[in-house]
Amino acid sequence: MEIKGHFEKVIYYREDNGYTVAVFALQDSRTDEEVVVRGYLDKPDRDKLYILEGDYVEHPRYGIQFQIESCQKQIADNREDLISYLSSSQFRGIGRKYATELVDALGLNLIERIRSDSSVLDEVPRMTEKRRQGILEGIRSEQDSDNIFLMSHHLTMKSIIRIRNHYGEEMMGILTTNPYQVIPEVGGIGFATIDRFALSIGIDPQDLNRQCALAENLLMDLCMRNGDSYIGLDEFTDELTRRCEINCDDIIDQLMINRRVQIENERIYPITQYDAERFVASYLSWFPAIPLQRPDEKLLKSNLEEVQQQLGIEYQEKQLEAIMSFFENDLLILTGGPGTGKSTIVKGMIELCRRIYPMCSLNLLAPTGRAAKRLNELTSAPAKTIHSLLLWDKETGRFAKDQDDPLTVDILIIDEFSMVDIYLFHNLLKACGSLKKLILIGDADQLPSVAMGAVLRDMIESDCFECIKLEKIYRQQEGSDIISLASDIRNDACDSIPNENDVRFFETDRRDITPLTLQVVEHALNNYDTLKDGFMNVQVLSPKHMGLNGINNLNVALQKRFNPPGKDKRELKAGYRTFREQDKIIQLKNQPDDDVFNGDIGILEEIIYAKEDVNGQDRLICDFDGRIVEYTRETFGNITHAYCISVHKAQGSEYPIVILPMDLDYGIMLQKRLIYTAVSRAYRSLIIIGEKAAFYKGITTVDHYVRRTTLKERIQEAFDHE
Repeated sequence: MEIKGHFEKVIYYREDNGYTVAVFALQDSRTDEEVVVRGYLDKPDRDKLYILEGDYVEHPRYGIQFQIESCQKQIADNREDLISYLSSSQFRGIGRKYATELVDALGLNLIERIRSDSSVLDEVPRMTEKRRQGILEGIRSEQDSDNIFLMSHHLTMKSIIRIRNHYGEEMMGILTTNPYQVIPEVGGIGFATIDRFALSIGIDPQDLNRQCALAENLLMDLCMRNGDSYIGLDEFTDELTRRCEINCDDIIDQLMINRRVQIENERIYPITQYDAERFVASYLSWFPAIPLQRPDEKLLKSNLEEVQQQLGIEYQEKQLEAIMSFFENDLLILTGGPGTGKSTIVKGMIELCRRIYPMCSLNLLAPTGRAAKRLNELTSAPAKTIHSLLLWDKETGRFAKDQDDPLTVDILIIDEFSMVDIYLFHNLLKACGSLKKLILIGDADQLPSVAMGAVLRDMIESDCFECIKLEKIYRQQEGSDIISLASDIRNDACDSIPNENDVRFFETDRRDITPLTLQVVEHALNNYDTLKDGFMNVQVLSPKHMGLNGINNLNVALQKRFNPPGKDKRELKAGYRTFREQDKIIQLKNQPDDDVFNGDIGILEEIIYAKEDVNGQDRLICDFDGRIVEYTRETFGNITHAYCISVHKAQGSEYPIVILPMDLDYGIMLQKRLIYTAVSRAYRSLIIIGEKAAFYKGITTVDHYVRRTTLKERIQEAFDHE
């Protein structure tokens, strides 16, 4: 819908992307009605009339607001206002008298007429060259005309504001000559957005700038596909030749000149990955610049005895070695499987650190929100994500904290480090110039990071850092059979599958996996007082999305069985999914404003239909452990069903009961690292259902692909140089 009026008061305005919250006075409102509006636009001018397009929405915290989709500044809507506008200082050499003559000669739509064809100014009496230039420059100074043009060619207002803030008056020149320049220079705007705009305004598809941007985007896609830091130069050239019709050598040369890629030993790197590897290796070779003073051994041991009494823990020899190494080494890697006491050791490190270094700031970090929450629960110490510590901006994809605005932190302990990619680690270290001690904790046998790199693997294999490998299993209570199975898989010693106590294996034909999974889930849910409690504690994991026993089909079957249609339940179709009240759902993207993050699991509590909604929008209201989050159709893609989720999504989390289907049709997803990660997600009960051949194939298949990185070699070279 459309509303018209003036901005009365700006409540919030963000300069970098134009996000605005303001009070808007509606024109022609008999009651002087005002509404709160929000959206992306140029900084509002209180003296101008605006037409806003969008919809009324009900914000769960702030009530009814108008969500702006587009904004157009109205120059004037009557003769008197138009004359005042043309006689303003914006139009040099045009006074009120001549402005009146302009309006009389060209009418109220004169601005649109002049924009379309400036020769209409010849129709105005007494027109001089000076007046003509003053009028044309005044019209050109109106950003609205640029905005209308750019939006008509598929750029959003948010993107326009971000680009304008970066380039200022040069924006239109850059966008109309080489729009691909925007991609590396302006955060949060990718190749697909700029390419669509460029082709729309008539940029030649064979233009060298476009081909270079396409090649750089292709290189990033190829590296992301397998998590590589580089690919072979010949391999990239072959792929690029299939995509481009101009000389590949010219494209690669231009990318090198512009420092968008780096070629080294017949390998080609995206420049971000090349710089990240070099920086991390260099940083670690001289780390720390100023080390912490090592404590007196007698003082350390006496405090350690007090900590054991305080925590009610008697540490074993290997655990004591790890804790003592915390104080003996500036950088320590602590690795081991489930049940080997990593969390117990971290507790002791934290308590002892507070006693030995009371004036030092200590931060506990994890790569995901769920992993940070779990770290907090296990250690009873505050923990946060790396992104939140670095003040990550989801709009631009950039970090506020860096070498120019560094963190004031002395000691960092990072859990689930196998999930940390090279780019994220690079940005963390850039902001930690004064860091004095770094502890990295992770299971090197779990799945690697989703993004590029294999940082934990490379650091361990470099043999340049103190690395404590925990192998003895300490947990002997409930769930110990799971830990034993995980350990056997990890050590290639799994000759048989336990089928009692904490681990059960139900062998069945692949066609019966889904029906049997439903029976097992039903039995597991009976252990809990309410269905909601059961949903939160019983998790089905599958290695693959597609197929008979893939995540998609299992979610449909589990929803149908455990949350079927009913007169008391509303449902809503969104693509191929049907959302229903009381569904178990998972968050797919970070929404820090709503305190909900990728991997969080909740319950769909309420569905509101568009016909009942003040702004005519369908809405889903979800509960994430007390955090209420609202979704409209434009954000339905941020959630999906979570009766069954991928092993990758489960990494960093643990569940009391895990149910793991095994089907030979999972194909290349049946790998040791993935099966090991899935098994170690359970801490009370693990039920495996399906084909034994699939399970054994998985635990005996080492990753079919080893990520291509050069961080290990760079670390070794940097240490040799030092």
